[in-house]
Amino acid sequence: MASMRAAYDDVAVVYHQTFDPEGARPRDPILEDLVGNVQGQQVLTLACGQGRDARWLADLGADVVGVDISERLLAYARQLEQVSPRAIRYVQGDAQDLAAFESASFDGVVCHMALMDIPGLAPTVGAVARVLRPGGYFVLSVVHPCYRPHVDAVDDYLADGPYEKVDGPDWLPPHAYHRSLSTYVNALSSAGMSIAKMVEPSDEPPAGRGVPNLLYLRCIAATA
Repeated sequence: MASMRAAYDDVAVVYHQTFDPEGARPRDPILEDLVGNVQGQQVLTLACGQGRDARWLADLGADVVGVDISERLLAYARQLEQVSPRAIRYVQGDAQDLAAFESASFDGVVCHMALMDIPGLAPTVGAVARVLRPGGYFVLSVVHPCYRPHVDAVDDYLADGPYEKVDGPDWLPPHAYHRSLSTYVNALSSAGMSIAKMVEPSDEPPAGRGVPNLLYLRCIAATA
């Protein structure tokens, strides 16, 4: 994952200035509904970047740890934590192993719009399952497998692998990873997690034309 680390470290300054200059977080009602009440829970934000979701979860009363591969993005998260302390701990680490964390140490894991940028899906989902307590939850959101920016449907839906991003600033890392819905479901199932709820929002017609642009899942870890 060294190349990914270099990519996001290289663009950390402009990324922060573009997406999170004041530490603000736009509302996401779907994510908020799937996460639910986190008061008093220990929650890990996976691929947390500058900590937008970590701060939101802490404001809801969770005990939050954020992990990201990019030390430079984490530096912004730590600066914002100093300005407005929420007792969030930020850790540099690889989502594909979560080696810094003990097994069964979190009530929940939240990964918002980042899993499609991580090369290894199965190792990441397996690591999430390991650090969750029995019955814990994993809430995730990704670009929908059938959708890419300005494209109604993926040309070869069943071909998992990297694809070149065709939308957004040209300074962003150029690739993400397409996986079919069955690839996501099977990876979660193999890790012992079940899907409790799925949401597939779409842009309003005529722009969306009924094609979902995002995929949200709330998954539950095995209880034994």
